[in-house]
Amino acid sequence: MSPWLNSPLAIGGSISSIAIGVGTRELVVGATTPRWMRLLRKPSAPAEPASIAIADEQCFTEAGVLDALKTALTTDPAPAGQKGASRRSAHIVLDDFWASHAILRGDFRTLRAREIEEVVLAHFADLYGIDAGSVQVRFSVQRGGRAVFASAMSRTLHDGIHDAGAAACADIRCIKLGLPEMLNHVDGAAGADAAMLLFVADTLLQAVLVEDNRWVAYDAQRLFPGDASDSERIAARAEQAFERLASRTSGKREDCRIHLYGVEIDPAPFEGRFLATLRPAQPAMDTSVAHRLMEAAR
Repeated sequence: MSPWLNSPLAIGGSISSIAIGVGTRELVVGATTPRWMRLLRKPSAPAEPASIAIADEQCFTEAGVLDALKTALTTDPAPAGQKGASRRSAHIVLDDFWASHAILRGDFRTLRAREIEEVVLAHFADLYGIDAGSVQVRFSVQRGGRAVFASAMSRTLHDGIHDAGAAACADIRCIKLGLPEMLNHVDGAAGADAAMLLFVADTLLQAVLVEDNRWVAYDAQRLFPGDASDSERIAARAEQAFERLASRTSGKREDCRIHLYGVEIDPAPFEGRFLATLRPAQPAMDTSVAHRLMEAAR
């Protein structure tokens, strides 16, 4: 998936690199080592990441994220021997709560990037009533050119992140979103079978329908406290997601395999609803969402 990039970082002076995971209630910042530095010397053991809580009254708000980010950018999680760098760079991965995603199907093989961007903007405008000037969009064309995975992020949040970086003398090297990063790691996992990849987090359930190892459609549903731990409710939501997306696939729910990612879920309620339920190998889930996003940023 395409990262959200600004100007490349010029190498020079003493540089420290940090990774920041942005959740809805906290940010987690950890040290990382740029690739060119790893080639020059053996990296030190990473220090313990730091958690910056978003004030309760500001949770789920851009203002809350930006206030916490200003603190994160002044936090130095580098090992003692590497502290005090004159310049810093930051890699950021945000929870999908802070963006909208879509999978668009069509023939994109002959379209230029600007033309695809216009199609993406029109789609988000039709679907969510989003004004084109209010968002930053990024997209990735699927192999074969028959589908596009697109993301839209609030321009005020995107620009606010870069403004916070400039104020802290930190180069924001890239801003990424959680789902595209996860799809990068599970690409090809479904094989040729009809499958639905189900990503369950604290606040969001996301479904990606796959046929012949190609993206077909995307659905997202907001989760509220207690939803993610209720396997029966999640299974019912998954069934609803498939039915909403069924018009875009030739497959049937009874022939579709579910691949579960995210929080631990009892697969029993999925039996009878889908052909099979699989839980592929994935990172340990015993840390917070923001902490896992920080690890992805590394």
